[in-house]
Amino acid sequence: MSERFYFDIENGEEILRDEEGVEASSFEEVMEEARSVIQEMAVEVTGDNPGEMWTLVVRASDGSLVGRLPIKN
Repeated sequence: MSERFYFDIENGEEILRDEEGVEASSFEEVMEEARSVIQEMAVEVTGDNPGEMWTLVVRASDGSLVGRLPIKN
């Protein structure tokens, strides 16, 4: 059974909430999707300030934290 997960990004000062989310049927599947999202957005998020640290926060539909992955360019 699949569940909806959300990928928020934050830098310690700012949080950009994912309102759409993705469907995944397992922890492994959602974390693989999270790594894919990081690869797609790393340059966009860190491009102007390469020293700034951003984190992809994966949360379940109930709001619980599933994982945190650094976004590195």
